[in-house]
Amino acid sequence: MVDSESDRVKVVINLNDQRIPFLVDRIEEPYFREAKDILNDRLAALKSDFSAYATSDQLIAVLAIEALVDALKVNERYQKLRQEVEGRLDNIQNRFN
Repeated sequence: MVDSESDRVKVVINLNDQRIPFLVDRIEEPYFREAKDILNDRLAALKSDFSAYATSDQLIAVLAIEALVDALKVNERYQKLRQEVEGRLDNIQNRFN
Protein backbone atom coordinates (compact mmCIF):
# COMPACT_ATOMS: atom_id res chain seq x y z
CA MET A 1 0.00 0.00 0.00
CA VAL A 2 1.26 3.47 -0.83
CA ASP A 3 1.82 5.63 2.23
CA SER A 4 2.28 9.01 0.60
CA GLU A 5 2.34 10.92 -2.63
CA SER A 6 6.16 10.68 -2.60
CA ASP A 7 5.86 6.93 -3.16
CA ARG A 8 4.37 7.65 -6.58
CA VAL A 9 6.18 8.65 -9.74
CA LYS A 10 5.09 10.11 -13.04
CA VAL A 11 5.54 7.90 -16.09
CA VAL A 12 4.80 9.25 -19.54
CA ILE A 13 4.05 6.76 -22.26
CA ASN A 14 4.44 8.02 -25.80
CA LEU A 15 2.16 5.96 -28.00
CA ASN A 16 1.14 6.81 -31.53
CA ASP A 17 2.48 10.37 -31.18
CA GLN A 18 0.45 10.95 -28.02
CA ARG A 19 1.86 11.52 -24.57
CA ILE A 20 -0.10 9.66 -21.91
CA PRO A 21 0.91 10.53 -18.33
CA PHE A 22 0.45 8.12 -15.44
CA LEU A 23 1.04 8.62 -11.73
CA VAL A 24 1.98 5.16 -10.47
CA ASP A 25 3.35 3.48 -7.39
CA ARG A 26 7.14 3.59 -7.54
CA ILE A 27 7.29 -0.21 -7.45
CA GLU A 28 5.14 -0.39 -10.62
CA GLU A 29 7.26 2.06 -12.63
CA PRO A 30 9.42 -0.61 -14.32
CA TYR A 31 6.30 -2.41 -15.54
CA PHE A 32 4.92 0.75 -17.14
CA ARG A 33 8.26 1.47 -18.80
CA GLU A 34 8.49 -2.08 -20.13
CA ALA A 35 4.86 -1.91 -21.29
CA LYS A 36 5.71 1.27 -23.20
CA ASP A 37 8.51 -0.49 -25.06
CA ILE A 38 6.40 -3.55 -25.82
CA LEU A 39 3.45 -1.46 -27.01
CA ASN A 40 5.58 0.72 -29.24
CA ASP A 41 7.37 -2.28 -30.76
CA ARG A 42 4.09 -4.08 -31.40
CA LEU A 43 2.45 -0.94 -32.81
CA ALA A 44 5.37 -0.45 -35.18
CA ALA A 45 4.98 -4.03 -36.40
CA LEU A 46 1.23 -3.60 -36.87
CA LYS A 47 1.73 -0.34 -38.75
CA SER A 48 4.29 -2.01 -40.97
CA ASP A 49 1.93 -4.87 -41.79
CA PHE A 50 -1.49 -3.22 -41.78
CA SER A 51 -1.25 0.57 -42.13
CA ALA A 52 -2.69 0.34 -45.66
CA TYR A 53 -5.79 -1.39 -44.29
CA ALA A 54 -6.33 0.04 -40.81
CA THR A 55 -6.35 3.41 -39.09
CA SER A 56 -4.11 4.20 -36.14
CA ASP A 57 -7.13 3.99 -33.84
CA GLN A 58 -7.91 0.50 -35.12
CA LEU A 59 -4.32 -0.58 -34.56
CA ILE A 60 -4.42 0.78 -31.00
CA ALA A 61 -7.63 -1.22 -30.47
CA VAL A 62 -5.81 -4.32 -31.75
CA LEU A 63 -3.06 -3.67 -29.19
CA ALA A 64 -5.62 -3.42 -26.39
CA ILE A 65 -7.41 -6.60 -27.44
CA GLU A 66 -4.15 -8.54 -27.82
CA ALA A 67 -2.98 -7.38 -24.39
CA LEU A 68 -6.24 -8.38 -22.75
CA VAL A 69 -6.24 -11.79 -24.44
CA ASP A 70 -2.66 -12.34 -23.27
CA ALA A 71 -3.63 -11.36 -19.71
CA LEU A 72 -6.62 -13.73 -19.77
CA LYS A 73 -4.44 -16.61 -21.00
CA VAL A 74 -1.82 -15.96 -18.33
CA ASN A 75 -4.52 -15.80 -15.65
CA GLU A 76 -6.00 -19.09 -16.87
CA ARG A 77 -2.57 -20.77 -16.72
CA TYR A 78 -2.03 -19.31 -13.24
CA GLN A 79 -5.39 -20.64 -12.02
CA LYS A 80 -4.64 -24.13 -13.38
CA LEU A 81 -1.20 -24.12 -11.77
CA ARG A 82 -2.66 -22.88 -8.50
CA GLN A 83 -5.24 -25.68 -8.50
CA GLU A 84 -2.54 -28.25 -9.23
CA VAL A 85 -0.33 -26.97 -6.42
CA GLU A 86 -3.26 -26.89 -3.99
CA GLY A 87 -4.17 -30.46 -4.99
CA ARG A 88 -0.63 -31.65 -4.40
CA LEU A 89 -0.47 -29.87 -1.05
CA ASP A 90 -3.78 -31.49 -0.06
CA ASN A 91 -2.34 -34.91 -1.01
CA ILE A 92 0.73 -34.26 1.13
CA GLN A 93 -1.43 -33.05 4.02
CA ASN A 94 -3.65 -36.15 3.74
CA ARG A 95 -0.59 -38.39 4.09
CA PHE A 96 0.05 -36.90 7.50
CA ASN A 97 -3.54 -37.13 8.70
